[in-house]
Parts: sequence; structure tokens; C-alpha cells
Amino acid sequence: MKKFNYCSYALLIVGLGFTIFSGCETTGAGASSSTSEASTVASADSGRLVIKRVADIGTSLVLYVSIDGKQVASLSTGQTYNGSLSAGPQVVSVMLKPNELNLAPTQKRITVRKWKIYTFTATWQGNVLALL
Repeated sequence: MKKFNYCSYALLIVGLGFTIFSGCETTGAGASSSTSEASTVASADSGRLVIKRVADIGTSLVLYVSIDGKQVASLSTGQTYNGSLSAGPQVVSVMLKPNELNLAPTQKRITVRKWKIYTFTATWQGNVLALL
């Protein structure tokens, strides 16, 4: 009888651990996720920001996305950032790391309007990382 209770508790713990850890991926860093969602809750006055990372940027480079100087995502090959932005002026910055070319962050200034979706693609434009 004690062995049955021990096995039941062990299975319960394993099941709870699996449930907890399967919901922990929020940055999209795992192989199974292709989208990185912002953890902020969208308000009625917010817009959306979508940044797609093209595959030819480089497989060993990570694209870091910042909004007004605060990092909100790190994207690997084939991943997309999708998050909310509060209404008003915002500065969206992207940077590749490791930054062996010593490139300055690419910045895009936007004025966010409620309900509007701002979509950009991070790609190379010559020797410069661009948000198109």
C-alpha cells in the first residue's frame, strides 16, 4: 500500500512539474516557438508592434529588440516579436549580438496610435541592419 502511494505522489509531482515548465517559455527562445509575445497586457489605448527577423541575418546572431531603451525580446533565426505599445511617441531599437562589427543600434521613431499595428522586418541593407 505504501508503494502505491509513493508512486501516485511521484506521478503527481512529475505531472505538475511538466505543467509548470511547459508554460514558462515567454521569450520564444525554444526551438518549438516561433513568436515572442510581450508580457505586458494591452490597454484600450495601445497599438501593436511586430518585428520579423529574416533568416539571412545569421544563425549565430541574436536580434535584441528594445522599446524606449528597455529590452523586450531576443529573437533567434525565424522568430517574430509581437507585443503591445502604449500610445504616443516610442523609439524601437534593434541590435545584433555578438556585435563583432561594432554596429550602433538601429532605431525607428514612431508615434503609436491606438489599435494600429506597426510591422517591421529586421534585415541587412548593405552592411547595415535595417528595420523595413
